[in-house]
Amino acid sequence: MGRRKTSISDSTLEMIVSIDQRLTELIASDIPKRLHCIEEKLDYINPRLLTIEHVDRFYSEVKTVLSVAEACEYMGITESHMYKLTSGGKIPHYKPTGKLIYFSRSELDDWLLHNRVFNEIDQDNEQNRCNDQESE
Repeated sequence: MGRRKTSISDSTLEMIVSIDQRLTELIASDIPKRLHCIEEKLDYINPRLLTIEHVDRFYSEVKTVLSVAEACEYMGITESHMYKLTSGGKIPHYKPTGKLIYFSRSELDDWLLHNRVFNEIDQDNEQNRCNDQESE
């Protein structure tokens, strides 16, 4: 079976050309307007996001009780490692409801700084300090 040829009337062809021209005009004029509108909205939003980030950073520095996620971020460890530490009783933590775990920022600081490793310079300074105290 062969394909049947269809003819397009002149008026239909004119209408298609007119629609095509109109779409081309809309695209040419509408996209720059929309981009400008988006840029204006971003200019409005960006300073507010910076303010929110600043407040969030300030709040996280002032906050004394941390959730598991916050404590992990603070310490730079994974949640999996944190849960291993808590289940093994190796890190101080609190369970006020028996399920959710919280941490004291100051206790985390103390825990992070325990088991200090002395190097030669530290040992020399400590020895000099002890010698100074003995000679007084």
